[in-house]
Formats: sequence, C-alpha cells, structure tokens
Amino acid sequence: MAYQKDISAVLGLSISTVSKALKGYPDISEETRKKVLRTAEELDYKYRDGRRGPRAMQRMSGTIGILAPGSSDLVKSPYYREMLCGMAGEAAACRRDLVIMGEDSAEQEMSWIGRVTARKVDGICLLASREDLYEGRFAELLESGIPLISVENEVTGHTSICRDFRKNAALIMSYLRERGHRIVVFPGNQSIEYKKYASILREEAQKLEMDCLTEDLSVLSVENMMNLCKEAEVTCVIFTSHPEAVVRIKKWEKSGLRIPEDISAAVLQTGREETGIEDGRITSVSNTPSELGRVAVRRLVHILEHPEADVGERVSLGGRITIGKTVNDLSGRAITGE
Repeated sequence: MAYQKDISAVLGLSISTVSKALKGYPDISEETRKKVLRTAEELDYKYRDGRRGPRAMQRMSGTIGILAPGSSDLVKSPYYREMLCGMAGEAAACRRDLVIMGEDSAEQEMSWIGRVTARKVDGICLLASREDLYEGRFAELLESGIPLISVENEVTGHTSICRDFRKNAALIMSYLRERGHRIVVFPGNQSIEYKKYASILREEAQKLEMDCLTEDLSVLSVENMMNLCKEAEVTCVIFTSHPEAVVRIKKWEKSGLRIPEDISAAVLQTGREETGIEDGRITSVSNTPSELGRVAVRRLVHILEHPEADVGERVSLGGRITIGKTVNDLSGRAITGE
C-alpha cells in the first residue's frame, strides 16, 4: 500500500498539496487534483475507509480523540494532566466531547486507524514521542487523511503545536544578561538535537553581546566547573531540562559547591513530566501545558469546520520565566567592574 509521501515523490508536490487534493480542497487546481488522483490509483493508495478513490464525506460525531501512546502514564505526569485539562476545557467551550485512546485501551490489538475508526472521532490530537514518530509507528495514520494535530513534535504535512525553543532561549538569555551574566556554559552531548539547541543559544547570546560556551555534560565535575569559573569567567550553567539540573546541582552541593554563590544555574525548557520539580527552586523557562492543549484543540476544531485551513503549519508558542533561587544577581558587579 502506498502513502501520500509516495505520491508526493512521484509528482514532485508537497505532502500538504497531495493531502488537500485527495480531500477535495477548493484551493487545489483541477489539473493538479486529477494528477494526484491518477497517481494514487496507479500506486494503489488507499483512503481512510479502505476504498480507492476520494473518501466519502463522513457525518461528524462531535467527538475529538486524544491519541496518547502509553496513556496510563498521563495521570502520573503533572505536565500532561495540565495539558489534558486545557484540552478538556477548550473542547467543552467548542461543544465537543473528548476521548483518550492509548495502547492500554480495549482495542489494543487493533491498528491505530482501527481504533480511531471504532471510536468514531472527527479528528485527533496526537501526543506521540519523537522516537515513535521517527520509527514510523504512526505512518499509516498520518497518511490516512484523518484530520490530525500533532502536539509538541512537528510532523510534515500536519499542523503541529510546539514549544518555541528560540523564543525560550532569547527569554532566558535576556534574563541572565539583566542579572549581570556575560559568559554562560551549555552542557550536553553530541546528539543532533543538542547541537541545534547549542547553535540557537549561541546566536541569541551574540545578539546580547554575551558568550555561550559548550561542555560535555558527562565531564562537568565540580573541579571542571570551578576551572570554567576561574579561567573562562563562566558565571552560569544553562541546562536543557530539570532532571539534568537537579542531578547535577545535588552533586555539586554535596561536594561543597554553592549555588548560586559559586555558580548560577538555570533550565532552558521544562519538559513533559517536570512541572513542579524542586518547588520552583530552579530558575527556568516553561510553557504552560494547558495553553498548548487549548491551542491544539482550538486548531483541530477550526480544521474540522474549515478543511481548507489544514495547511500543515507549525504553531510555535513561547514560554515564561519562573524566577527561582539558582541565579545570582551580578548586575551591580557588572556595572562597577568589580
């Protein structure tokens, strides 16, 4: 069975154009539509209902599905619970019912499309991990033509609601500069994701006439940290997530390093399950999970009511700073040159 990406590759069209042509959107020319339909037939592409040819219009059920692999973990995560509350509130405001589907559901042996069809939902908010998406677990569902919003991870051809890393980076760097910090270090590993984040942080630092150094997290011992403070004049460490910061800070303090007197610490981005860690002690940038949930449901309802609006865009939401006790105020020293 072929997917929309196969039709896209054959015709040299974007996946969003192929998707809109298959759905019969009015902003696609008749010539393009015919090419897409002809190629779909040749490649044996099958639509949501399993038949060849454009899928028939289906009666709306008034229900939105939340597809969440490992959904049993949702109730354990403050971040997820807050997001789901936002989704539920927005769904109620839009007069829609909400149903959560996961791997621990009664339809466990069914395909993802089978589960969605069985629940008769009009559209889906997909809460999938980056690993699940990379491994192609949802390829068939993503190509099915079912209205779908991806939350927190960008999916080609579908509208995605994501945290804005660049806005968050600019926010934390601006705050540190106001507090008198000029040279910071961003520890991590050699992953592609870390390198991307490091590049963005350096760019935002340069805009503020600051320096952002990088260091391997695995070797960031107390001794190495003190050397960075003395030799490179580093005054703050920016961690990617709360777990990294909590583990490292506890080790440092156990070894006699004082936070923030000897070195300041901040968290760039609060993760899915990390809301509330350390009672807000660590200064961090965080997105409001409930807002991510509300925006996702709002966008999905809009797409259901206006199919032509499904253009596969990325909606990026900036966060806010939670002021903790881990960033020292060096502004007086920076001004006087002490």
